[in-house]
Amino acid sequence: MKVTSFVGVDVSKNTLDVAICHEANPEKFSHQQFNNTLAGCKKMLTWLKKQSPDLGESYFTIEHTGWYTLLLCGFLQEEQLTFGLYAPLHLKRSLGLTRGKTDKIDAQRLAYYAFLHRHALKTTQLPSATLLKLKNLFAFRDRLVKTQASLKVTISDLRATAKLIDNKFIIKESEKQLKLVEHQVKHTEKQIQTTVQEDKEMQKHYQLLRSVPGIGLVTAAALILTTSNFTAFSDSRKFASYCGVAPFEHRSGTSFRGKTRISQYANKRVKALLTNGANSAIQHDEEIKAYYQRKIDEGKPKMVVINAVRVKIINRAFATVRRGTDFVKMRQYPKAA
Repeated sequence: MKVTSFVGVDVSKNTLDVAICHEANPEKFSHQQFNNTLAGCKKMLTWLKKQSPDLGESYFTIEHTGWYTLLLCGFLQEEQLTFGLYAPLHLKRSLGLTRGKTDKIDAQRLAYYAFLHRHALKTTQLPSATLLKLKNLFAFRDRLVKTQASLKVTISDLRATAKLIDNKFIIKESEKQLKLVEHQVKHTEKQIQTTVQEDKEMQKHYQLLRSVPGIGLVTAAALILTTSNFTAFSDSRKFASYCGVAPFEHRSGTSFRGKTRISQYANKRVKALLTNGANSAIQHDEEIKAYYQRKIDEGKPKMVVINAVRVKIINRAFATVRRGTDFVKMRQYPKAA
């Protein structure tokens, strides 16, 4: 794709700050602010056409600010315009040393970032409606689980002081609320399963993932979400790096020999689910159990081995989906003579 105009959009809850520069003069910017509404997006497009008549050769750089970006991205996709969503940390590190911060300056920096990386720009596609619905359900379940844990702690603390304070009413009402939240968690999980079944390809991947030891309903849904139904990552190694479980070397020259370790930049929610899955696989999968015990006997630290099991689960998940058949437990078959 040929790109001659670079548009940076700083998105907030109520406004869109838009800056545009051109390949011929990348340090000269035009700036305008619009409402973060459908009408504002249309006005933005009208203004941009005056700045760059051929918007087909424009690239929109947008900092990912969650749901605030959804309306704009949906509008750009409908207009068949090219855009890229970038993580705030990625942009911050890529722009080098900066001083000062306003919405206008941020928009200009986004446009200039696109110019600097014009030969390696990536196009973002919004997830399907089913994936967006699944994402909302998954986030809702997370909030319910946090509420459930909080209520359990509260009830336990109230019971611990029951001899000093009459907490009967609070405990009774909290227990009612806890039962309601527990019911909502189960009902939400059923809705997640129902939503997965609305998409044949997603349903197929979900069933394949569930065949892998250590992957349950929640982990399977998380893998589908974070990989955009296994389209966002080309291989398991890249996804392991995204989850923060891939080990990296740390060395320089002949004098520095650091330990090989995992990175702290990670999707910690998925990482935590993989940890739970690894512990489950160690208990219930004979092959993983034997591997874990062998490494422990060799003197490997426990968390190093658990991390290796997390990587195994990711590799199995990707291999199962790519192959299109259920996972097969090899230890159930006798070795060939």
